Amino acid sequence: MDSLFLEAASHTALARAIEHAGGPRFWRQLVLLLRQWVPLDNALAVHFPAQGPALALDEYDAAPAPAASALYLDGLYLLDPFYQAAREGLGSGFYHLEEVAPDHFRQTEYYLNYFHDHVLEDEVQYLLQLPGNSVLSLSLGMRRRFSATELGKLTLCSPWVLALLGQHWARLAPTASQPAPVANAMAHFGEGVLSERELEIARLILRGYSSKAMAERLGISPETIKAHRRHLYAKLDISSQPELFSRFIASLGFSEAGS
Repeated sequence: MDSLFLEAASHTALARAIEHAGGPRFWRQLVLLLRQWVPLDNALAVHFPAQGPALALDEYDAAPAPAASALYLDGLYLLDPFYQAAREGLGSGFYHLEEVAPDHFRQTEYYLNYFHDHVLEDEVQYLLQLPGNSVLSLSLGMRRRFSATELGKLTLCSPWVLALLGQHWARLAPTASQPAPVANAMAHFGEGVLSERELEIARLILRGYSSKAMAERLGISPETIKAHRRHLYAKLDISSQPELFSRFIASLGFSEAGS
């Protein structure tokens, strides 16, 4: 009998999410529906336009951290492995952090100083590629690792979740004003000081690639990667990845990675 009531509640919640597509309560209804199957700790809906800053559409049950939210939206999202994967051609779908994150992601300052405190321990995302090279993202976070059963449930839902995201976006009226474009902090970080190759390696270090992974990606030897790393650290007058991260944060206009 309990399973019958649960199924009825799920159908009702799905109907409400469909009904609210295109409206201001859509995201909340969708997250409440997904939480009936998986005990999510937080959720964040974001639009990544082709040009300009990320735009937060709604968030659910996230710990209050205005400085961290501002930091993410003002440029820290450039280190988000889901965002990077989508920009590198990852198609619409449902993805787990382990599928998209570089090999040393959990050792990065982004993970230690931002992700672990605000996204928590684990993350999955529904990503929808939109016309015009923009991306719609629904991030779901947990204080622990997602279980295989939970990942299976969320994967099973992905066809209709993505369809709902598409319907919601299509029904939204064009906004009267769009956020002003901002400089791509990742593209300009270290510009004028580092060589093109050193800039490329600095970006990969910030994203969490090991020397071996960088070498494979760039088609050069790990020893060459290490030499470039030494040179770029010397040019920036730093000696560690935390200092590199601090320099990147400073380039966004913040003195610290808010905690």
